[in-house]
Amino acid sequence: MRTIPGYIITTFGLLGILFCTDVQMAGGQGNTILAENKFTTSFRFKDYNDEKGNRKHNPEPEQIYGPIYSVGPLTVCVYLLKTSEGLVLFDAGYARDGNLVPDNIRKLGLDPAKIKKIFITHWHGDHSSGAAQISELFGAEIMVQKLDAEILRSGIYRGDTIGQPVKKITGIDDGQVFCFGDAVVKVIHTPGQTPGEVVYLVTVNGPQGECRALVAGDATGFKSTVEEFERNKYPGVCRDYEKTVSILKSIEFDLYLGGHPHQVFNEMREDGSPFVSREQWHKMVDNRHQQKKDFLKAHPEYADM
Repeated sequence: MRTIPGYIITTFGLLGILFCTDVQMAGGQGNTILAENKFTTSFRFKDYNDEKGNRKHNPEPEQIYGPIYSVGPLTVCVYLLKTSEGLVLFDAGYARDGNLVPDNIRKLGLDPAKIKKIFITHWHGDHSSGAAQISELFGAEIMVQKLDAEILRSGIYRGDTIGQPVKKITGIDDGQVFCFGDAVVKVIHTPGQTPGEVVYLVTVNGPQGECRALVAGDATGFKSTVEEFERNKYPGVCRDYEKTVSILKSIEFDLYLGGHPHQVFNEMREDGSPFVSREQWHKMVDNRHQQKKDFLKAHPEYADM
């Protein structure tokens, strides 16, 4: 890996340099920026229960747009990016999903042995704990923001064991850009859910042209019960989340790829389409921000955190 102005170029080869283009954020925080997009897809984020209220089975893997696929379980999202330089995963589900994700990749006619990187949005087990097995099986490098990387390396958070220490892990940080053929992945630090929560702005080519996908994890979320807050708090969490709300609303993107399907079908589009409008996105972020305000109003003892 080597650095040139504005970029981190991976060791995936010279091709990455030739096709790497800059990924821009809006010029100022608070701007109205999520342009209406021209894209369509048959993919939908679906309800977890059927019409009778019974829990559904894990979904089949499915193409979302161009080289981006859904390969995760029912309630947690795992995304696959197919590139000329290999396969890239975004999040990895629970530890129990360590076999499901590779099996889903095989169902798409792809080889999980070609997974080169696993980009994790944050350390919480439903998003990160499946990465260790996938990495061990196929040699993939796990990429996590440096603050959360320390948590996963040790397997300890605030003195409590959260899982087995993860070995093959690389710390990344805000502003880094990785190129895989003509696909570009930009890291944006959005702490609050965890100290090292990030979102990834992924630019790809597809049937309707270049598309900017936001792999958002749980960056919009704030733990709004005392039990959840106590379990996940860290110094500066409230201040971090305030900054993150502004950052999230300033990012230009076309395709929303959240950490859980309900972020779309419950909070933005009832039909589950991942192509959300500016208004839908800002409304969801504002609603979740209001939950944080309501929580701190009811529990002012946490306001200075």
